[in-house]
Amino acid sequence: MSELKVDTLTGKTTANDITVTVGATATQSLEQGLAKAWCHTSDDVIDDSLNFSSSTDNGTGDYTVNFTNSMANVTYASTASPCRDGFRFVFIYSARTSTSGHGLYIGTAAQATSDHDVMAQTHGDLA
Repeated sequence: MSELKVDTLTGKTTANDITVTVGATATQSLEQGLAKAWCHTSDDVIDDSLNFSSSTDNGTGDYTVNFTNSMANVTYASTASPCRDGFRFVFIYSARTSTSGHGLYIGTAAQATSDHDVMAQTHGDLA
């Protein structure tokens, strides 16, 4: 088995032009395959993250997480899930989706809003 240790990878043609072989014939852009942001929150407080700088409490079960580095456009993909039990739901609040962050709406199975821990991740192009 070979091992390659480097501090920086730069594409030969452009900085973000690195292709990874994912299977026998499948390839993928390295940059497109990386999460651009992720976070773990406790209620509306960010406990740990990559590229999330802060959160804003908009009310019970409703808050906005803000990116450190903005996304290039609002067509990025974000997912979120509750950290505690299976009786809660989380969704990205599209009315507050912007290049600088997005809303999170958390609730119970009975659709009542509720503050709880959340994990979220975002894929797309950074600005």
